[in-house]
Amino acid sequence: MTKSFSLILAMLFLSTTAFADTLTLPLQKFSPVPTLELKCIRSVQNLSIPIPERWDVHGATLKLHYMASNNMIASSSQMAVQLNGMSVSQFKLNTQSPEGVVDVPLPPDHLKAGYNTVSFQVVQHYLSGQCEQICSPDLWTNISLTDSTIQLDYSLKPLPLHLAEAIGLILDPKQVPEASINLVMDATSPEITTLAGIVASGIARHFDYRQVKFSHSLDIKPGMDNVLIGTTRFADGVLARYGKTLPEGQGGYIKILHLPEAGAEDDQHALIVVSGDTAKAIKIAAETFTNMSLPYPGTDELRAYSFTMPDISMYGGREVLSSDKVYDFKTLGMDSHSFHGFVDAASILTFRLPPDFLIRQNQYAKLILNLSYGSGLRQDSSLSINVNGKEFRDIHLNNPDGNYIKDYRMDIPTYLFKPGTNTISFKPYLNTQHQVCDVDITDGLFVTIFGNSTLFFPPMPHFVELPKLELFSLNGFPFTRWPDGFKTIVYLPKPDDASIDAALDMIGMITQKNGFPLFETRISFSEPKNWEGEILVIGKSSSIPESIMARAPVQLHGIATIPYPVSRGWDSETTISFSKQLSGLGNGTGLVMEFESPYKKGRSVVLMTAQDDGDVAKLGDALLQPDILARMKGGVSLIKLNVPNYDVVSISVGKKYTTGEKGDISFASSFLYAHPYVFYGILALILIMLGLIAYKLLSSYRKKREMKD
Repeated sequence: MTKSFSLILAMLFLSTTAFADTLTLPLQKFSPVPTLELKCIRSVQNLSIPIPERWDVHGATLKLHYMASNNMIASSSQMAVQLNGMSVSQFKLNTQSPEGVVDVPLPPDHLKAGYNTVSFQVVQHYLSGQCEQICSPDLWTNISLTDSTIQLDYSLKPLPLHLAEAIGLILDPKQVPEASINLVMDATSPEITTLAGIVASGIARHFDYRQVKFSHSLDIKPGMDNVLIGTTRFADGVLARYGKTLPEGQGGYIKILHLPEAGAEDDQHALIVVSGDTAKAIKIAAETFTNMSLPYPGTDELRAYSFTMPDISMYGGREVLSSDKVYDFKTLGMDSHSFHGFVDAASILTFRLPPDFLIRQNQYAKLILNLSYGSGLRQDSSLSINVNGKEFRDIHLNNPDGNYIKDYRMDIPTYLFKPGTNTISFKPYLNTQHQVCDVDITDGLFVTIFGNSTLFFPPMPHFVELPKLELFSLNGFPFTRWPDGFKTIVYLPKPDDASIDAALDMIGMITQKNGFPLFETRISFSEPKNWEGEILVIGKSSSIPESIMARAPVQLHGIATIPYPVSRGWDSETTISFSKQLSGLGNGTGLVMEFESPYKKGRSVVLMTAQDDGDVAKLGDALLQPDILARMKGGVSLIKLNVPNYDVVSISVGKKYTTGEKGDISFASSFLYAHPYVFYGILALILIMLGLIAYKLLSSYRKKREMKD
């Protein structure tokens, strides 16, 4: 009896923990900086910890690695940890030990689905019973996010069979550390692969900034979420293996099921069917699935008969600023913001400029601030404005009675801005007439910047010299000149599993960078001869056609000329030597190159290649890593695929070419842009000729006057 009872308890325990998982992540995953710095007498730093709604969290523990200044008094210096505003731990700072390690359990009942704020608050002192400098250099504690970790014990909740709700749970950007989706499809068809690209683009867009890896197969992969794309006949064939069928009907069709398994169902994972009786119907279903952003429908299936998009302008995308237009701060995501006390974090205004903006040096962006500040400030108080990490200007807060300042105008030189992400940050420096130790309440010290402040960026031409892989890393340029990928082909010379998975990964990465699904991007298995748009080529080096490879700056076939950097001069140009040799790329190395299309002047080819299929797949994974993309520049990037410690070497090499708003640039414009001194010479020659003509005319006129006299 006792043995039977124990066996029953063991079976119950196993049934409740069979799907439990433990995840340990460095806190660096949740912050752009490797260290949190806590300075001054009082300081607070926050981390945002995401918890997906489909998780049922059973336990969570922080392991903190910190270092505190040994000049502080241990008995009166401490750290408190809060979870969503509730204190969960406090401890003295061991200032006599160089480093400290402490485990902080986080109550799972207080971890909510969404973003959870973990706050680290310190009170630090270096003197006892005496007046202290509020921000003495002796007052600091650093938390190493690289060494600190969070351990999460969780299981997956059963998924509801409601399309909109389930898609929100499955494609949730709060999933950590990354997301994986398998696409079930017939990959022998470029048309179906193109439709799968639309679905992959939509999935990546739902995941927002969260890295997502794609795989594909002819059948369902167990233990993960799957999306089935294909004709009704293909979908029926896959589902029939699991005793499932689809209803008959016309038009596009989307349905969600619990993941079928042999003789069972996995209710913690889903199979989403995106199907139709024709290719057009499948495309309508794929586009509908991609744009399902409302909690509708509540059913487990839908029929889609048409799909329309509003007019799309060039250079649209996530947080992209249009020139010649006034934006208020609230529209740019910075509503009215108040700074309080002596020490407060900067408030940052973030926006993006198109990657091919030709930013002129003699123009100005117009910044108009509406702000107010409190009374009692000393006349050396100020509000500092910083543009892209460079201190630009201070606003003098010199009225001791406080003030409201309306329409404070600043002209910011456009050379302080750059293509891509730009920041304007505001940080106050507030002082009072009191002695430091006399001030206990600092809430009266404030500066408020109002959300009706505005920013205007002057019109700029779209004109850029390529190759610049950094622009591809920035937002997928030139494939995102049209945000929906219009006039872009992804060419797979050999459509094997590695190339297709890498292509889906790249479509997802570009979508996430620009924030718009690539509805009009095509995937082709045949060479796009005479194509007048942009081309992304993915495949192993032996499969790349000679017509494309011949234009590449690094040749991989036969005896080739290979560039080697020698040294960098004061003009920032790297000296390149060239070696003619017979060699090869070798295993464990990926190569990314950008060069002008052999089919259309002003259009680009971005080539991703490696020696074998395995390295092509690794290259696709590597280009999902933000730190890899950040190190790609110029015309050639060599990536050592020693996962996870990738290494990148970039070279500015290759024939230069220019492109503009439509992609086409006249020879004259291109030549004069690439050779500015020729332009200046022509301009000087024209001025001299005009001067000579004027001189001749005046001389002739003078002679006629003299003859009359």
